[in-house]
Amino acid sequence: MIVITGAAGFIGSHLCRKLNFHGIKNIILVDDFTQEKKRKNWEDLEYVDKIPREHFFHWAEKNVQHIDFIYHLGARTDYFSTENDIFETLNVDFSQRIWSFATFKSIPLIYASSYFTNDVNSLSLFAKSKYIFDQWIEKQQRTPPFWAGLKFFQVYGKNEAHKAENASEVYKIYQKYAENVTEICVEKNIIQDYIYVNDVTKVLYYFLNHTPQNGIYEVGTGFARPLQAIVKAINKVVKPVELQVTSYELREEAFVFQADLALLRKYAYKQAFLSLEQGIKRM
Repeated sequence: MIVITGAAGFIGSHLCRKLNFHGIKNIILVDDFTQEKKRKNWEDLEYVDKIPREHFFHWAEKNVQHIDFIYHLGARTDYFSTENDIFETLNVDFSQRIWSFATFKSIPLIYASSYFTNDVNSLSLFAKSKYIFDQWIEKQQRTPPFWAGLKFFQVYGKNEAHKAENASEVYKIYQKYAENVTEICVEKNIIQDYIYVNDVTKVLYYFLNHTPQNGIYEVGTGFARPLQAIVKAINKVVKPVELQVTSYELREEAFVFQADLALLRKYAYKQAFLSLEQGIKRM
């Protein structure tokens, strides 16, 4: 069986849908299924069972002989939260337990990390918790038989509504268009790498079927775009209403996040990713 933590979330539910598309249904969903705003993400999926996050390790110990692979995508992903205890519990402690379980039970493991700047002190608590886990892993002498950490850049696509203010910039701007807003103001110096969610699930599926070099891989398009480019892309591929964009300068220097695909291309996934325009056309 394949375990997906965070299965009711954005990427996790898309991954399960990808596996279903390939005829894979022996899936265990792990998440907090009490959140009604996420129900539509998972209710039409095909799977064996869904396990509440707090019961996972009890279930896993009883069913370890049936677990073939673990995707650990579950996390508290609130970029704006200041509740450090929650990030420590869910993003660090829970992840360390997943790693240890996969190591001692010899189960391949893929986990989701987060891109970050070189200045750790400038990170959100969410990104810092992911960074702490990555640093912890580098100190571990024992590992799962195969493992990879995937640093996702800005993933966008359908089924982001439950993320509210934590949704991707692409989704939030696209919603402005859907609400018939005709003018939008964006920050001039935010330049990020936006990757369509289906491209992310293709990478995740690749790692299920291949065992490249263990390590941490960056996953984005490798091409960063300013926020204005999102508006231009929407105007190019979606009609008839056009958004007018104005920009302001909050930061003196550009805030650039762009994936380095060198390791991913060298050791693993080599297929091209959709451009921003191609991805928006599929939303």
